[in-house]
Amino acid sequence: MEKGYVLEANDITKRFPGVLANDAVCLNVRYGEVLGLIGENGAGKSTLLKILNGIYPHGSYEGRLLLEGNEITPACTMDAMKEGIGYVPQETNVLKNFSVAENIYMSDLRLEKVHEDRRSRTPFVNFKEMYQACEKLLKENKIDLNPRADVRKLSVGQQQMLMIARALATKPKVLILDEPTTSLSSSDVERLFEVVRNLKENGTSVIFVTHKLDEILELTDRVTILRDGKNISTFEKKEYDTSKIIADMIGREISDMYPERENKIGEEVFRVEDLTVEHPYIANRDLIHKVSFSVRAGEVVGLGGLVGAGRSEVCSAIYGMMPIKSGKVFLNGKEIHIKSSEDAVHNGISMVSEDRKRYGLNFRWDIQKNIAISNLKAISRAYFVSDKSIADRARPYFADLRVKAPGLNTGVATLSGGNQQKVVIARALNTEPKVIILDEPTKGIDVGSKNEIYQLINELAAKGVAIIMISSELPELMAMSDRFVIMAEGHVAGELNKEEAREASIMHLATKTFKNVSKSGKEETKDE
Repeated sequence: MEKGYVLEANDITKRFPGVLANDAVCLNVRYGEVLGLIGENGAGKSTLLKILNGIYPHGSYEGRLLLEGNEITPACTMDAMKEGIGYVPQETNVLKNFSVAENIYMSDLRLEKVHEDRRSRTPFVNFKEMYQACEKLLKENKIDLNPRADVRKLSVGQQQMLMIARALATKPKVLILDEPTTSLSSSDVERLFEVVRNLKENGTSVIFVTHKLDEILELTDRVTILRDGKNISTFEKKEYDTSKIIADMIGREISDMYPERENKIGEEVFRVEDLTVEHPYIANRDLIHKVSFSVRAGEVVGLGGLVGAGRSEVCSAIYGMMPIKSGKVFLNGKEIHIKSSEDAVHNGISMVSEDRKRYGLNFRWDIQKNIAISNLKAISRAYFVSDKSIADRARPYFADLRVKAPGLNTGVATLSGGNQQKVVIARALNTEPKVIILDEPTKGIDVGSKNEIYQLINELAAKGVAIIMISSELPELMAMSDRFVIMAEGHVAGELNKEEAREASIMHLATKTFKNVSKSGKEETKDE
């Protein structure tokens, strides 16, 4: 073992039917460093992480794992945890009916007590001791959470911190963070980075997986790049070169991340007037209040705002996923009434949801069925649908979006997150929409795939499709949008055209505050 490595994965090879996910992959992590792990979707990152974490047990793969020079053979996640490998998955996974402390110590609520220099276990939960231990853990790791807080009331960023604290409670030698910033606001990301830097200072090694190159450049000490299940390169921080890293990730150079769009914007296609949605949990309060905007043919309107501003809720209401309290929706100048997603699709409105696992895919089906299901009318004959017609309908989308899979009959559950997202987009395009809503379309997607989706957006605009786009990545939103509707606290805070849009002007509108609406329907605003 080379001196200084706390964890080594040597010549890891993992096969699935028809797929070589890891091909003699090597990864090493030094003591007290933050190692970035990046690659395209389908590059083999998730498979490698699942091997390190014991999800894929020893014996199901070839190669060796060494921790502090000693070979380990984890048969399950608990084994990996006991060896000193902590893991925080991308998806939020918390127990919402319990407190922060209970979540952290759920696997051992009894805790260990010391009595007269010997360890014993009490059969009862000592809540006082648990809260004290939790407070100490959070303080040591600079995690700003209340041990007694109700997890249901935590923000997404706070829940992410809770998952990290839960992993740190096992005192890991190596902590794996898999896409930890995907759903976080910029302020939450900064807090996360502070926690990671504190871990590094205290000697804990971190494997940081992300698709965001600015995070790699800012936070990591080294970066290892995988492509097609193989090692491509490893760079020290002093060697970082964005263009070189991107080229190694995708196997080609991207001259322009955000391709220019030159199509002519046409007449108005879609308009909402005074759209209002009641809050589902709080009486006498609106979740969305009198939102109005329009989209023209070939135009990309960016919905901007902070997390929780109501952007996704507006789009869900337009798509029939949330009941509209009041307001009007127009398509090509004619008022339409949408009470379900079926109504939306029938009227030519399609949507790519932010939550692909909940709303975008059927994980029991293969790729072709997931794509074709959105428009069975186009392929059905006398209420029957043949396997051939399903495949023929799905094949062009499968090819155009460059889904990485052995074939159309591959189960979507086996795909990487980015390729699942491509299938969701293909499913939406299969409806041949006049209006398409893209809610975080590049969430969890690698640099190369992002560029492909940007080109696809331009192609849709060139065909005259009206596009509504939500993105929490401000540079992406600014680059891809022709006009901006900025939301704050469920209201439209203002509109900006391409020439007016600057990060400062967008953030100024996004942080506008709104007072509660009075019984008379009047409202007041003030800038922070």
